[in-house]
Amino acid sequence: MSWTDINDAAKKEYYQFVLDNQESIAAGIISSEEFIKRMPVVTVEVYLKPETTEGYFVKDLSYSIEDGQIVYGLRYEYKPSKVENIYSIVKGVLTSETLDEKSIAAVKLNLLPTEYYSYSVSVPRKGSVSYDVLKLYKYIALEAERDEFSRTRERIGSKSLVKLFQMGLTNEDKLKVEKEYNYFFEQLRSISKMDQVINWQDESDLEEAKEFFSHISIMPNMPPMQSILTSIHLGYSDAELSLQGLGYRNLILLLVLINSLAGKQNDIALNVLTIEEPEAHLCINNIRLMVSFLKAFTAKNPSTQLFYSTHSTEFINKLDLKNVVVMHEGHAFSLMDELDENGRDYLTKNPNLDLFKLFFSKRCILFEGISEEMLIRAYIDSRHELSDIELLSFHKGFIDIVEIWKKVNHGTGNRLGIIRDYDDQKAAKDKHDKFDDGKSICIRTTSEYTLEPEIVKTGNNYSILKNKYGDTFGWKSMSVDQLQQAWRDAKAADMLIICKDIASGELPEFQMPKHIQEVLDFLKSS
Repeated sequence: MSWTDINDAAKKEYYQFVLDNQESIAAGIISSEEFIKRMPVVTVEVYLKPETTEGYFVKDLSYSIEDGQIVYGLRYEYKPSKVENIYSIVKGVLTSETLDEKSIAAVKLNLLPTEYYSYSVSVPRKGSVSYDVLKLYKYIALEAERDEFSRTRERIGSKSLVKLFQMGLTNEDKLKVEKEYNYFFEQLRSISKMDQVINWQDESDLEEAKEFFSHISIMPNMPPMQSILTSIHLGYSDAELSLQGLGYRNLILLLVLINSLAGKQNDIALNVLTIEEPEAHLCINNIRLMVSFLKAFTAKNPSTQLFYSTHSTEFINKLDLKNVVVMHEGHAFSLMDELDENGRDYLTKNPNLDLFKLFFSKRCILFEGISEEMLIRAYIDSRHELSDIELLSFHKGFIDIVEIWKKVNHGTGNRLGIIRDYDDQKAAKDKHDKFDDGKSICIRTTSEYTLEPEIVKTGNNYSILKNKYGDTFGWKSMSVDQLQQAWRDAKAADMLIICKDIASGELPEFQMPKHIQEVLDFLKSS
């Protein structure tokens, strides 16, 4: 690891400690032992849940917790190792300069010299672990920077590809390669008649020439195994891979690399594979191909655990949300921990699961039905200042979503609006209203039972709708109550016509219902 791998919040806290105590540190009043305790440390603990048949692999990774239960795991620590060196460097910086919140940025690497950090791998509460145990656990990372793979004819492979091929070759495989190479050479020598090239003895006047030249032979010069592997070309449809688009190159690269992991599995307890943005440059059909492949790969290789980071909801399995972790602003939120089973089931049953829009949009509105969606979209289309608002349809019961949204978006400035129907459920309204903080979340509910009465009874909407659509929809002689019921029972095509007119500005005096307008005003003020 390095300086960039340390959590930003931890670094900020450390630098603030240095600013607050720079005179005491420079004077040596704060001891080196006390100072080092305030330095950030990276700790990663991995807990293993072995099957009964896997007891052999984890026997050296066991330790007991408070209740005496035996668990299995590993701990990685990245922390200061040369205490006096670090303390001396920091004291030197603070002796020569007086820092403030601006000037500290120019010397932040010297104040946190990670070249004096070291890492260790151990069993928690137990101590160090031998290499013979650690080698049973493999880790391979496929990063998102795959664009250069096979970009030209000269760039015919990648280090990771060659490495994985080498991992899959046994000693018997290497022997077979060498034999095949010699066979190839013999065929080449025969076809090219190379022996006839070295026939100088036929032209020589020296009697010893024939005997001397008879000992000259052409020998195979087998290159190192890595050189042979780096000469491999990947192709598609009998064409160079470099001739394919960037998406196909990324897809083929991932398929080849991941497939190669399924090869040599002997004496491996766990193979951890991480993939960064598997959807990079892939069209929707190839994304689905990759999703299907990853699903089949994990099912076929139980000793391999797959982690991937993605910006595509295509890779999220709605039936297995306990495996989803939301990452934002240096924090991670597992849906396994943040939501109970009922909460996860609520998301699974919801027809909309665009978690990226929900959790990461600067301004987002959640609503319940198609009428709300068409009406709000029409209004937003008529107001350019609202164009960046995301609209998402959800079923009733927003509280679980609000809880995790607040954690993910704490301190980000993002805002969430929620529009609900009253449905004669005062208790539900009161329960939701408690989450309306007026800062990041605005929740509004209809005063009437549902949306349509709100629309008709707002401002001069009754007259506007009756005059505009009275002849077309048969609303000419209807009362307020009759019109709102007709609106409620209207065909989708009728509703769409009205919303199109709102979007195009043909109903300039039409007013949005109060509960919707307040949410829009709240988001607009952000």
